Amino acid sequence: MKNFLLIIFILGFICFNFHYAQAGGLSTTFSEVTLENLETGKAYSTKEVAGLPLEVINTGKEPVNLKVELLLPQESELKSGFEPIPDLSWIKLEKSEFKNIRPNEAAVTNVNIFLPNDKQYMGKKYQIYIWSHTVGGSIGAGLKSRLLLVIKP
Repeated sequence: MKNFLLIIFILGFICFNFHYAQAGGLSTTFSEVTLENLETGKAYSTKEVAGLPLEVINTGKEPVNLKVELLLPQESELKSGFEPIPDLSWIKLEKSEFKNIRPNEAAVTNVNIFLPNDKQYMGKKYQIYIWSHTVGGSIGAGLKSRLLLVIKP
């Protein structure tokens, strides 16, 4: 009888926690964005050039806090023909932290690109990741969006 009660308790605990593990989630339409024909010495925004600010939707059932960070890709993550962006400071997020994003609501920020006025970057193709992830909760969720920059020769 003790074993039976222990099994019922364990199964109840697993089911209770499984419900909450499945309750969290994020989605975005900014999965891979390519900006082409960029010129050195100029500033761009994904909202203006591609019509896409970074928008991350809370698909879970509870409010979340969200953080957005820039990451350099690993060699194995590079799209063919692209290299990691030489300097993360070329990319600026309008906002990188969001508090209390309710279910089905979105965190929105513009992604700004500042290309140095230097001929060595002409004709290059660069890649960067934008990592949007929850913070402060017991269960985390995250997305890596790929931003591809193609600079004119």
